[in-house]
Amino acid sequence: MTKSVTLAVVGGDVRQVHLAALLQADGHTVRTFALDRRPVEHCSAYGDLRACFSGVQAVILPLPVQHGDGQLNAPLSNAPHPLSEVLDAIPAGTLTLAGSVPFWLHARAVQNDLPLTDYLTRDELAIRNAVPISLAEKRFCRSKQQEPAFRPAPAVAFCRFHVAQS
Repeated sequence: MTKSVTLAVVGGDVRQVHLAALLQADGHTVRTFALDRRPVEHCSAYGDLRACFSGVQAVILPLPVQHGDGQLNAPLSNAPHPLSEVLDAIPAGTLTLAGSVPFWLHARAVQNDLPLTDYLTRDELAIRNAVPISLAEKRFCRSKQQEPAFRPAPAVAFCRFHVAQS
C-alpha cells in the first residue's frame, strides 16, 4: 500500500474534479479550492487559501494554470482568484504542480521558495496530450478538406506527420 498524503487540488475544470476524486479514492486526503460549482464527494472544500494549503504535501494547479491577465484558471469557481495570491499562500517548500506555466509564475515560485513543476513540459504528458488532439485534428482536416483555424502547438508536428503518411 502506498503512503497516504494530504493534497490540495486548486481551480481548473472537470479534469481537476475527476483528479481530486481519483486521488481521494486512492486513499489520499484531498482538499479543494475554487471548485465551488462541482463539489467533490469525500473531499474538503475550502474557501480560504492558507487554511487549504496548511499541512499539505503538494498543491495541484490546473492546465492551463492562468486565465486572462494573471488570474487562476477556475471556471468552476464563484469568484476570480489572482494567481499571485494563490502562490503567495502556498507554504515555502511545498511541491507545486501546474500546467502551461508562464515565466512570471516560475519567477514568483522561485521568489517564494516553491518547487514548481510544469507537468505539461514532461514528455509523459505532452506526448499523451498531443496524440488525441492530433487524431481529432486529422479527422477534422479530412472531413472539411481544410486546415483548422486553431492548432494546439504540441500537436502540429504530429498531425502534419500523420497526414503526410496517409
